[in-house]
Amino acid sequence: MKYILLLFLIILTSCTSEENLNLQENSKFQGNYIGVFNGSVSGKISFKVSDTGNLEGSVEYDNATASENLSGYVPISGKFDASTKSGLNFFGYLNDLTINAKWTKGNSTGDCILNKK
Repeated sequence: MKYILLLFLIILTSCTSEENLNLQENSKFQGNYIGVFNGSVSGKISFKVSDTGNLEGSVEYDNATASENLSGYVPISGKFDASTKSGLNFFGYLNDLTINAKWTKGNSTGDCILNKK
C-alpha cells in the first residue's frame, strides 16, 4: 500500500499542465515587427515580441492622429493574438519574415501584412 501511495504521488506531481507547456524562454519569435492593416479600418502596426513571448506595441490609424497600445502573447506554436483596449484584434502566425494576418473590430474585418525587422 505504501508503494502505491508513493507511486500515485510521483505521478501526480510529475504531470505538467498544458499552460506550462506553452510558456517559453528565448522565444524564436522574439524581435520587432512592423506592418500595415487595411479594410474598413486601416493604419500602421508595430510591436515587439519579448524572449518570453509577450507582445507589446502600438497601432496608428490612418484617419486619426492618436495611437493605441497593443498587447498580446505568442506561444511556442507562433500563433499570435493581440488586441487594443478599443477592441481591435489581430491574429495570425509568426512563421516567416513576411506574415499575412487578419484583424477584427466588432463586425469589421480586414487583412494585415507584417514584416520582421
